[in-house]
Amino acid sequence: MKVIGFCSRMGTLTALTAALCISSAAVHAAGSQGVVAKVPSLAAQGNGALGISPEQRLHEELRLLLLDMIESGAFGQTPVEQISLSIDAPAERAGGLGLLVDSSSAAAAADGLHVLGVTPGGSASRMGLRSGDLILAVNDVGLAGLGADSAGRARAAERLREQVSELEDGAALNFRIVRAGEQTTVSGRMVSTWIPALHLTVGSGTAVASAQDAQGSSASSNLGCGRVSIFDVAPRQRDLHAAALISIDGDRSPFAGQTTFRLSAGHHVLKVAERIDGRYLGFNDRLRNSGPDSRYKTLSIEVAPNTTYLLAARLNKDQRNVWQDGAYWDPVIWSETAEACR
Repeated sequence: MKVIGFCSRMGTLTALTAALCISSAAVHAAGSQGVVAKVPSLAAQGNGALGISPEQRLHEELRLLLLDMIESGAFGQTPVEQISLSIDAPAERAGGLGLLVDSSSAAAAADGLHVLGVTPGGSASRMGLRSGDLILAVNDVGLAGLGADSAGRARAAERLREQVSELEDGAALNFRIVRAGEQTTVSGRMVSTWIPALHLTVGSGTAVASAQDAQGSSASSNLGCGRVSIFDVAPRQRDLHAAALISIDGDRSPFAGQTTFRLSAGHHVLKVAERIDGRYLGFNDRLRNSGPDSRYKTLSIEVAPNTTYLLAARLNKDQRNVWQDGAYWDPVIWSETAEACR
């Protein structure tokens, strides 16, 4: 199964759940699945409770989420007094499609994406999509027979997510579907929302799961600090794509799984790699990775205190066929957001 568009009004908690699971050094698969399974029920309880502020609701749901993680063994044998998580994420655009499809395997989506459910009141529901529908195409992009991704899941679900995420708010969204054995079309307009920037600290012990302090020495400057984020919310319609951070001022480690990097205010040099989907390029991966000049580029930035910088790879469309010297792309800071750093 796959939820398209971050599904429901639980976007903030869903993102928070994902961040907690990723940040935990020893999350067990069964435990993390259990956490995700409980999110909708917690949302239903919160929606039904009258007179509860957003802060109270988030606090209660976070408490239950942490309890589930501890009981499922997500923190291993770490004593509770030593558990410490530090999670930072920039403001994030979250599509509100609210659509659950079967992406379990290529076979499950051989004829298209089967709709398992829709969120009541969500965009998919308002457009008329229903459980049991078979989606053949979105905006004339076919979804049948696309095979499996590297993890064995239906590639069609990722194709649908890409098509939806690239649309601007208000853009037309058309689904060609099969319902009750007959083809028809349902349509509407793309609607999304923004999840605010997140700064969360859990516990007060020695950090066992957070990589946010990897740059601790540079972040301790008396000049203050800012952040650089590679969290991929870059708008494709502006030719902006995902990027990976290879090094900061020559320091390469540890970056695995990390999306936000705290830096001292001042000058920094970033070594960046592009993560542009191959379908946007006019050459194959062999040429793409044929030399270091095409794989990595450097970007110098001046970090201001209490500012988060969003990093992306910009596709130079007029040179999308030119792989030599990496002419087809450049690293860019595409957004700056005022956000407290401490």
